Amino acid sequence: MVLKREKGSFSVLVIIGVLLAIGLVLAACKGPSGPAGERGPAGPAGVAGPAGSAGPAGATGTVGAAGAAGAPGKAGPAGAPGKGLEFPVTAPGANVPRPLPPMEIPLNLEVPGTDTGMNVTVELSKPANGTHLAAGEKMVVTITLKDKLGATLTKDDFATLNLYMYGPQETAKTVTAVKLLNATTDRTKTPHHYIDLLKDTNVQVQGNTLKYALQAVTNEEAGTYTASLWVIKKGDPPVNQAFVLADFQIGTATVEKQIVEKEKCAACHLGSDSGKFYLHHIDPGRSPYGSPSIDSIPVVTCKSCHNNEGYAAFVSPADGTTRVPDQIVRRVHGVHMGEHLSNPLNIDPKTGIFKVYTGVIFPANVKNCAYCHVDNRWKTQPSRLACGACHDAIDWATGKSVVTGKKDHAGGPQANDTLCATCHPADTGGIKPVAVAHKADEPAGLTGATVNKIDFSLTPPANGKFYVAGETPKLSVVIKDDAGKAIDHTKLDTSSFSTANLFVYGSRYQSVPVLTNRARNGISKDRAAITNARAASGTPPGWTFAAGDTFKLSINGKAPVELTAPVGAQTPAQVRDWLQTALGSDATVTSSATAVTIRSNLQGGEKSRIEIYNSPVTTKMAWKPLGNVSKMTSFRGSGATVEPYVVIGAGSFPNIELRKPADSLDYVDPNVIRNVGDISYQLDNVAGLTPGTYFVYAYVVPNGLLPGTLAAPGPSGQISAAAKALNVSRHGIGLMNFQIGTATEQKKVATNCANCHSNTIWHLDEGPLHATNFDADWCRACHDYSRYTSGDGFNNQGGTTLSGWSGYGAVPSVRRLHQLHRGAYLDHPEQIYSGNPDFGREIIFPQDIRNCTKCHSADTTGTWKTEPSRLACMSCHDSDRANSHALLNTFNPNPADPWNSARVETCKTCHGAGREFSPDKMHNISKPYKPPYPREPEER
Repeated sequence: MVLKREKGSFSVLVIIGVLLAIGLVLAACKGPSGPAGERGPAGPAGVAGPAGSAGPAGATGTVGAAGAAGAPGKAGPAGAPGKGLEFPVTAPGANVPRPLPPMEIPLNLEVPGTDTGMNVTVELSKPANGTHLAAGEKMVVTITLKDKLGATLTKDDFATLNLYMYGPQETAKTVTAVKLLNATTDRTKTPHHYIDLLKDTNVQVQGNTLKYALQAVTNEEAGTYTASLWVIKKGDPPVNQAFVLADFQIGTATVEKQIVEKEKCAACHLGSDSGKFYLHHIDPGRSPYGSPSIDSIPVVTCKSCHNNEGYAAFVSPADGTTRVPDQIVRRVHGVHMGEHLSNPLNIDPKTGIFKVYTGVIFPANVKNCAYCHVDNRWKTQPSRLACGACHDAIDWATGKSVVTGKKDHAGGPQANDTLCATCHPADTGGIKPVAVAHKADEPAGLTGATVNKIDFSLTPPANGKFYVAGETPKLSVVIKDDAGKAIDHTKLDTSSFSTANLFVYGSRYQSVPVLTNRARNGISKDRAAITNARAASGTPPGWTFAAGDTFKLSINGKAPVELTAPVGAQTPAQVRDWLQTALGSDATVTSSATAVTIRSNLQGGEKSRIEIYNSPVTTKMAWKPLGNVSKMTSFRGSGATVEPYVVIGAGSFPNIELRKPADSLDYVDPNVIRNVGDISYQLDNVAGLTPGTYFVYAYVVPNGLLPGTLAAPGPSGQISAAAKALNVSRHGIGLMNFQIGTATEQKKVATNCANCHSNTIWHLDEGPLHATNFDADWCRACHDYSRYTSGDGFNNQGGTTLSGWSGYGAVPSVRRLHQLHRGAYLDHPEQIYSGNPDFGREIIFPQDIRNCTKCHSADTTGTWKTEPSRLACMSCHDSDRANSHALLNTFNPNPADPWNSARVETCKTCHGAGREFSPDKMHNISKPYKPPYPREPEER
């Protein structure tokens, strides 16, 4: 007989004569012999075995040539039953073990060497009635230990063999079945709420089989129960680990369904390359290798510990000593609610239950319960536990809010859940149905605010598929009102809309503005503008200037002038009038209630410029950037050190203005024709453009609509009379793609945004009001790759750029998207967004970010592993050391402009496709499996 171990491990030839001799002795001990098998080839003499019960053993002789098969031996007396085969008798035939089909989880973890892995199975003795255990009935759990090649293992090969058991599956009822397990609930003991099969004296061991007899069923609630075995094979690192599950029924044959299935969690948390779920326990901690097995089948494995009376518990912040069961409902809801939690018990930075998750923003609409839940129990079975985990400000004992500014519970105190569905039925009636409270319109941001639609159409290409050189398509833009009807586009001006921007760009790779006057003109028609950074204060709001205070500046390249400030308190309007008089026709000065803005009256990009010098008024009004001040660290930008501080005529993004401008000095695009039914725009000849996929994108914001805040997300404000007259109170957005030079649509560089973000809208709830879908095609309208100035850093971080980052208007999408998803681990998170150094710095990608194919899936270009570049790689690898490495490997003929087009990056020499340090090799975390970096950030 030959036992062959696959994958080149090794092969073993066993001499058949020795095996036959040993086999005969063992057979004599076990019972009657079977018919003899065919003789194998002769081998060397074997060691004599012990005497069998059939008679005295003869002397061992030299093995001779193969002979005829011997006659069967006489049957021996039956032996006493072994302890390992005892089963409780509860009914006729019940002592015959008929195990349920075993659930096997062979791990795919591989390490170099001769490790043979493991294959551990759990079998449960079948109930007497064949379906479910009844009161008084017992069950035996059988664990079989093998390696992945089928060879036997013993318990000495394992570092962990912990048996858990819980049920029923309904999360409001789930508890550890401590009576069945005969486990203690004393949290001061080790173990508690589970059985350590390596140490428990009630475990019966027979070679590679362990048996554990449960206690009799008593008053356990009817339902589906789960026996779960946490297994870790000895080894360093402990790569061989699993959570093996087997379900059984108590008191009913009806199998319960989970309220959340692993497929729902997989959308965000399943590593596309590693195949592992990235939840809490996969992180290095208990083990430097992490414990991916604990999170391997959410939420089934999770409930082994996280239930209403389970192993998992947290120390109550109320007294600092009491250990409170950490239920799965509270844990999952609390973590995903993250940023919107408000109860000090949850968010206190030292003692809060969810203190390390207060930066979490659920990437989809957090109101959309169906995004995670697989059935309607989220609305048909409301409870204090489930609802209160998100709506955490309410003290149910008093009905009062424990958070200032939050409302009390309208239903008053609640001692139990019996009345929850009365006031909060599923769909209709009551005070407020759950489905109504959690209505998430399509598409939606965190508040559920909807957006209006913008439609586009182009005159068709001659061949019906794509445009070719010589063709000049004409674009039609139709903006819809709140009722879905076209507005009167002749009334599109600054009084009706605060923003109305159109973009035409492409191709899908390295997108830049195309086919428009904006694309042709660049920044040559823009006017420089600057607003002071220190808001007016006091009553009335203003700034106070002393005798001799001056303001030094230069407009449009003229010699600097030093203006003498008026003495005493000055309102923004008074400062406006002073500056307008002093600057004359070179600039236009305007004011708001708290600030003053200076705009050059010259169109002309770098020719249109405002230069601010150090002076008393510069300091008091902060005409230079104050710098980024972080609430989380001591970081402070140093933009104010630049002397002089220069602003040129350049926008943050290359938009076409659709509104009729209020300022006659602004550039008016002659191709924008405002008709009643639409806006038409004549595009340029497509000749010379790279064949590929191109885009039209537009967004509009009605005048008076304001951004939300963290405390009060969602657009707010009073819509202007002109906007009301057009029946618009919401954003409008639209996107259309078209082909040039080819009918084949270019593959995307990245996809799968909707897996986590669903249909939500970016930029809708807080900050700038330019709504876009979570799709890279939309992002490139602003985050494009056109460079129109020099520079290498945000100006309010001490950089030399005159507009944006590295001379780009908005940070290119490859850098912005990588930075955001890497937020919590960046050395310089303040560079994610110039306006807020804390923006995105708490973001934890819901898995190991080295699972590059989570976003760059197989149906994309694959350029993430073939086109390494400073722009892409340095967005995640942003340390000073890494950036120095990149600069040393970049030839730049013009050091004054670090990102000029003449630079030569030599990244591909070492990091190109197939090279030793190619991205796919450096980011390989599956063969062999590599644990993630600690994904919960260190306390800052």
